[in-house]
Amino acid sequence: MSNSSMVSYTRLSPNYTPGRGGERIVRITPHYMAGLLSCENCASIFANPGRQASSNYGIGPDGRVGLYVDEKNRSWCSSSGYNDRKAVTIECANLPDGSLTQATWDALVSLCADICRRNGIARLNYTGNDSGNLTMHKWYGNTDCPGPWLSHEFGRLASEVNAILEGGSAPSSGKAKNNTNGGKLDEDGVGGYNTILDLQSAVGAPYRDGFLSGQFRGNATYFNGITAVEFDGGTGSSAVRKMQELIGAEVDGVWGKETSRKLQEFLKARGYDIGPCGVDGYCGADTVRALQKCLNDGRFRR
Repeated sequence: MSNSSMVSYTRLSPNYTPGRGGERIVRITPHYMAGLLSCENCASIFANPGRQASSNYGIGPDGRVGLYVDEKNRSWCSSSGYNDRKAVTIECANLPDGSLTQATWDALVSLCADICRRNGIARLNYTGNDSGNLTMHKWYGNTDCPGPWLSHEFGRLASEVNAILEGGSAPSSGKAKNNTNGGKLDEDGVGGYNTILDLQSAVGAPYRDGFLSGQFRGNATYFNGITAVEFDGGTGSSAVRKMQELIGAEVDGVWGKETSRKLQEFLKARGYDIGPCGVDGYCGADTVRALQKCLNDGRFRR
């Protein structure tokens, strides 16, 4: 059994069972990560032997695919050895409402089609129970996985994968979240994945993945309303450094109170309403909304 050529990152987990107990791959089981994790973050979780969990693949919010357990081996993913021996399991990053970014959705469709082709699966058949070959984790364990949003989209997933297998292109319903920064941000004051992706693009960050890494957990108050932040220590983010250069803050890559204050001053000087609290050093919903307007207007620059 080969692995997918879509893989761009590999970190093999110690949590797996060699081989598939004589079973061949006849199923696919998509999961959700219950968080907006990169494929590297997911790999780090599965690298811990104490977690006793893994999947064959993981897809980050940018659509990159990680490999954690070779397809020839059984992952520990679905609370069911019976299912995992037959299935290729895929963890998908998800936004706070459980939905997938467009990049994650597109990669999931393409990866499922690739798995089917290489393993001789003619069609994906979603039946709403495990009589089909597109199965859900929650059918085998006490879990909500893959969450209400992705559970609702299993029929569409099968349809789009089958369209590819039949020689066509996957239909686009527009229901998955758009994560391309060519579109307009929702000016809702909630600075999640798309807002950070646009911010990274605007400042010319070398990595554009929708995450701000290397931030102190204790500084979460300065990110009020900004959901797509990894708190993994204060090593700093290249995107934050670029932004700090632009707004005249101390350049250390860590978004704290002084960075928020400088951002508020920057936005206010350009005529954006940062709310009644004014320049207080806390990046709340009003400041995030002003940032979104500035990004949409193409004015987040010198």
